Amino acid sequence: MGQARQRRPSAAMVVALLALVVASGGTAVAASRLVSGDSLIAKRSLSGDRLRNDTITGRQIKLGSVGQVPRAKDAQELGGHPASFFESGSTGGSSGDVRSGLVTAGGGQTVEMASFGPFTVNLVCNDDGGGTFDAEITVTSTSSTSEVFGSPLTAGTPQEIDDAGPDGQFSDNAGGSLEDFVAPPNAYQVYLIDTIFMPGTTTPCAASLLAAKS
Repeated sequence: MGQARQRRPSAAMVVALLALVVASGGTAVAASRLVSGDSLIAKRSLSGDRLRNDTITGRQIKLGSVGQVPRAKDAQELGGHPASFFESGSTGGSSGDVRSGLVTAGGGQTVEMASFGPFTVNLVCNDDGGGTFDAEITVTSTSSTSEVFGSPLTAGTPQEIDDAGPDGQFSDNAGGSLEDFVAPPNAYQVYLIDTIFMPGTTTPCAASLLAAKS
C-alpha cells in the first residue's frame, strides 16, 4: 500500500484554529484577573432581594450619610422628654412639669423650691431651739382665684401646706403628700416630701417637689 498523502490545511482551517487559540488565551487571562463589578453592573440596577442576607455591615455603609431611624428617637427620650428634662431643678417647657431635686435649708432659713404658674413653693426651716427643728413647706400665689388642696389662697400671703416635726431626730412625712394646685384655667398635681435630718447637720431641713400640669 502506498503512504497516505498529507493534505495541507486550507486557509479557512488556519483562520479557525488561530481564532480558537486567541479566544482560549483571552478567557484564561480574564479568569486570572479580578474583574471590577462596577464595570459590569449598572448603577441602581439591583434590588434588595438580590443581596445575600446578613452580608452588609457598617464597613460597607457610609454611616454619616444615614439619617436617624424614626423610632430610634425613642432611645434618646423617655416619655417624649430628653434626659435634661429629668435633671434637678429643671422645668419641662410648655408642659409645666417641675422637679425641685433635694432642697436643703439651715435653721432660720427660707429656700425657694420651685415656681410654676402663679405659685411659689418654699422650704422654711424653723429652729425651735435645743436641737429641735421644724421643716415647713409653704406656698404663695399671685392669683386671687387660686387654691391648694381645696383651700383658697390669699394672693401674696404664704400658706403652710406640709410640715415635718418639730423633732430633734430623723423625721419625715412617710410616703409624702399629693396635693392639687388650682389657678384657673390651669391645674397642677404636686407631690411633696419634707424631712428633718439627723441632728448635727448644718442643714437639718430638706424637701423635694414634683409638679405636673394636669
